Amino acid sequence: MQPIPDHVRDHAGLILADTLGAILAGHREPELRAVTARHAIGGVPLLGAAAAAPPPMAAFLTGLAGTAAELDEGNYPAGGHPAIHAVAPALAEAAARDCSGAALLTACIAGYEAGSRVGHAMRLRPAAHPHGTWGVVGAAAAVASLRGHDAAMTGRALEVAASLGLATSATASLRGGSVRNVYAGAAAQNGLLAVDLAEAGITGEPGGIPVVFGGVIGEGWDGAAYAASAGRWFILESFLKLHSCCRETQGALEAIELLLAEAPVAPEAVEAIEVETFHSASLLSETAPAAPIAGRFSIPFAVATRILRGHAWIEAFAPEAIADPATRALAARVAVRHDPALTARQPAERVCRLTLRLADGTLRRREVIGTPGDPDRPHPEAALRDKFRRCAEPGFGARWAELWETARHPDRLASARALFAAFRP
Repeated sequence: MQPIPDHVRDHAGLILADTLGAILAGHREPELRAVTARHAIGGVPLLGAAAAAPPPMAAFLTGLAGTAAELDEGNYPAGGHPAIHAVAPALAEAAARDCSGAALLTACIAGYEAGSRVGHAMRLRPAAHPHGTWGVVGAAAAVASLRGHDAAMTGRALEVAASLGLATSATASLRGGSVRNVYAGAAAQNGLLAVDLAEAGITGEPGGIPVVFGGVIGEGWDGAAYAASAGRWFILESFLKLHSCCRETQGALEAIELLLAEAPVAPEAVEAIEVETFHSASLLSETAPAAPIAGRFSIPFAVATRILRGHAWIEAFAPEAIADPATRALAARVAVRHDPALTARQPAERVCRLTLRLADGTLRRREVIGTPGDPDRPHPEAALRDKFRRCAEPGFGARWAELWETARHPDRLASARALFAAFRP
């Protein structure tokens, strides 16, 4: 791996801190508590939980926690969420060895870049969800970095990892299947396993990365793009979220935020809300989500819960919020439509138009291009720090500020074990 410039390491520290916040929030979800109680049988400490598990299971549980509240970062050029796939196995591996905080951060960057390069070069099948696919390559790269493997051994591990991705479903989350949250955890676990297997002498398919990701999980591979991306820092092109829902809901959320900031709107005064957007966002059109994860992947529900609750944070997608009759009634008045002209403006522009129709005949419109947190519209660090507070404070109280500084500047840690000690409830 090429030398990592200071500004890249600094940004990666921000990504790491944000991802650790998402992991803390995820560990409070009831499903996480249940599966952790079953599988945390001793081993390495789980960051943010009073439990320990064998390293592969620690990687799995951490990856699951990091996606459970839909707060983790993402990357448009990679077509998915590279950070959690790299961070989860890196934490499990770091917990098992006495590495420095700098080595942990380097591993997270190595995993982020390796996974992103594959995601950028492949064309994922439309029916597949990106979680758990190319992220397994990033997971293996992160672990190989911490184990000090050279390029040849790392390459062998990545070829093994290429055959250990998942057959994921893009519609699972839309239909209420929280198994979608498992995808990143499974990839983290399998990435760690891939390095173990390569060390044992098990080999992957020669040149297997383009084979699998270009013709099995994916339906196309751009070798030139893969080669050209070798010197690119994908981690600088990440996006970060402040809402606990899918990125593709957040254009509509910003539009309604701007309209409400201009003049408040009583829910009963809303006759209809019309959203026009690009194709992938228009698929998030379910008005009666079946479960919390389906609400997080529903533009109508996200907009309705924002109007009624004043936010789109974790509690806005809890089971009782999903079942709330008033929210469901308002969501039923939100229509989402695909505008091919807006799809044609991608990838340069991600456009969302929202029209608010009031019962008195008033029409209020707003168009947004991209959303706050995009690479060209980054959140102020203070906003991300406050997001971390909201993730950490319920479990750690006033210690959240100390945890932020620890996670934000891992290069200052002589031992990564100090990170786990700080984050133990």
